[in-house]
Amino acid sequence: MPADRHFAAGRGCGGVGSGMDEKDRLLLTALRRDARRTLVALARDVGLSRSATQERLDRLLKSGVIRGFTTVEDGPAADGVAAYFLLRHEAGRSCAQLVPKLRRIPGIVAMDAVAGAIDLVIRAEAPDIRGIEAIRAAIAGLPGVADVTTQMVLERFL
Repeated sequence: MPADRHFAAGRGCGGVGSGMDEKDRLLLTALRRDARRTLVALARDVGLSRSATQERLDRLLKSGVIRGFTTVEDGPAADGVAAYFLLRHEAGRSCAQLVPKLRRIPGIVAMDAVAGAIDLVIRAEAPDIRGIEAIRAAIAGLPGVADVTTQMVLERFL
């Protein structure tokens, strides 16, 4: 199956959604399903004109809610392996302090700050299990990281 084009949404460790209305959320949902859709099709999905949809896309890009468009290949890392790392940071630290350091680690493809016992969920992809182990070691070795739990991806559905 060919690679699909997706978009990257987020604001580092901040919340996605502040200042957004229902039409913005519908637009993001449509892009998550298929970022290759035409502007006219997206406008139809959200119930706006083409120009109003373009203005919203421009605003979401400029504000950082949408950070870009990319491809996502089939399966865990296409022909490699993937894992999620569940990270807890030390007391007095924050995701905002760790994310710039984590962005420098090759193989990390997504990071999400979450509520609850875990502070950050990190997705990583590598050619093999040794690559995942190296990524885990790099994450665990960062100052401010209290704990890292690894969850290997068995199968990707979406």
